[in-house]
Amino acid sequence: MKIHTLLCFTLFFAGITHASAENIVFPPGAGAVNVKEQYGAKGDGVTDDTDALQRAIFEKKGKNAVLYFANGTYLVSRTLFVGGTEYSAEPIPSKAHSSDRFVNLQGQSEAGVVIKLKDSCPGFDDPQKPKVMFSLYDGQGTGDVMHTYVRNMTFDIGKGNPGAAGLRYLSNNTGAIYHVTIKSSDPKKVGSIGLDLRQGQQGPELIRDVTVDGFDRGVHTGDTFALVFERLTLKNQNQVGFLNPNGRVTIRGLTSMNKVPVIKSGGDPFTLIEGSFQGGSATESAIITTGRKNYVRDLKQSGYGAMIETADKKKITGATLDEWLDGEGKGLFTTGIKSLRLPIKETPEVPWEQDFNKWVVLDDSQPDDTESIQKEIDAAAKAGKTTLCFKPGEHKYKISAPIKVHGSINRIIGMESLVAVDDAKGVFKGGQSVFVFDGLLSNVLVVERFFLLGGWKGPDTVPMFENKAGKTIVVQSTGIQGAVKNVSPAGEWFIDDVSPSRNGTLKVGPGEKVWARQYNPESYKTDMIEVNGGQLWLLGLKTEGRTTHLVAKAGAKVEIIGGLSYQSWDKQEFDPPMFRITDSAVSITMGVWSSRFPFSKIVEETVGGQTKTLLPKELSHGHLGLYRSGK
Repeated sequence: MKIHTLLCFTLFFAGITHASAENIVFPPGAGAVNVKEQYGAKGDGVTDDTDALQRAIFEKKGKNAVLYFANGTYLVSRTLFVGGTEYSAEPIPSKAHSSDRFVNLQGQSEAGVVIKLKDSCPGFDDPQKPKVMFSLYDGQGTGDVMHTYVRNMTFDIGKGNPGAAGLRYLSNNTGAIYHVTIKSSDPKKVGSIGLDLRQGQQGPELIRDVTVDGFDRGVHTGDTFALVFERLTLKNQNQVGFLNPNGRVTIRGLTSMNKVPVIKSGGDPFTLIEGSFQGGSATESAIITTGRKNYVRDLKQSGYGAMIETADKKKITGATLDEWLDGEGKGLFTTGIKSLRLPIKETPEVPWEQDFNKWVVLDDSQPDDTESIQKEIDAAAKAGKTTLCFKPGEHKYKISAPIKVHGSINRIIGMESLVAVDDAKGVFKGGQSVFVFDGLLSNVLVVERFFLLGGWKGPDTVPMFENKAGKTIVVQSTGIQGAVKNVSPAGEWFIDDVSPSRNGTLKVGPGEKVWARQYNPESYKTDMIEVNGGQLWLLGLKTEGRTTHLVAKAGAKVEIIGGLSYQSWDKQEFDPPMFRITDSAVSITMGVWSSRFPFSKIVEETVGGQTKTLLPKELSHGHLGLYRSGK
């Protein structure tokens, strides 16, 4: 069966808002490492800052430090890289499971911070042998380059560097690129690769609000676990906008301004919703695929001869494409398979606090920090302060009882720190949450940038958050040891780039609504997601562990768009259905991969007391291209 209906649709970017007056600044006590003040980088566009920046990277890699770039143009003349046990001016390939990870780059603003390669720089002249300007990982394959971030900056390969690649990136479990531009300043837009994702074992990671201007290939992927893009802009490419030979990719919101093909994709699952392709050539197709695991929705194009050229060389033409699946949709109780199309909301952005008097940097000097943290929160709320800041990297906090967050607080920023939850006294045994939001004055509270909430030895199932305030809660760029949240009676949740480890469950109760992007649960005992009468929209679900990925019941509404069920662990004691659905509306498009011990049931669905099962042998091309529940 093929879904191929041409309908008009509202442009995906209508109504999207972004933070204005971008100016990311930190008070002195927050612990950000200012590369100008602490390493002597000039950022004047004249001085060669290569040595200063390389020294900063070498000394701070592996420590979850935040390298902060104030506005300025940082001129470089060779590859900046993460790697090696000794300082070196030349790239050293990283070793798996080494300290060559945990690197975080933070700019003051996307337009104001520019890392720029010198014009006609030696070694960057061969497009067939790309040489990277800034590499965050290059070496042995590994799955533990966790929590790598690039935020609010521009990478410019300058002029006359046709062999240059702008940014090479890798992260696993959690990690993201936010508000970044990668560009070629050359009049002919020369350059080999803009965003280089060819490093093996890529992802899961989130790439959002990124623009690539120029280069032969705007984005080039390799072997991936799961890549999630949201609001990606490609323009002025010379060969192809997005080259994906063999990667598991999910994209929402792709804008292309090119004459060349927008996408060339290979055999692994490729999911795209909401695309606008402008300026195409009549001799080209916008999307060219050689694989059979593709799902697209809500596309619009102008100028191209076809929207899609399929693996069997068929061409799908037209200016719009409502929904198309290359393969067969599945439904145990329904026919005419289409996605659920739940309403999509953008993740809210809270304005960054510019007044340092409204920041509170939390003390971490006590054996148990619970009491001191609560006192500082109470004082901050009374004084009208907005931002709670944990110290970064090497600092560790201990919490042994629930923390109440209230009053004027609208942001909790972890600075990539680790917060250990200790339940030696059994305080959390009754299901209490670690952070309880109650009596908030702001309509939105953001919790972000924690390397690990719960700690390495924290209790598995303790909920990290509870929303008694009925406000909107955003949790992003955070690893969690434990459950994500308690069921709350009111308020909306946005969960972006979050990875609960071991046995953390995401529970969505009656009346609750959750929007999630790049969600990566790993569990060997408990169900990963439970939606009981609530609503969940999820872009990019990557899982690990032999437990039920989703339990949907009691009239739940769930839409999962893209991702991967990754089964590499040894045989476990459980063999439940991957998805268990009871009297609920669910649609799922997702990759399925196992090395030795696959699930014996993909979907177990019950409608009105009747139960049916979808088996692995019934999947199209071994892939859950699109499943739709219900009658």
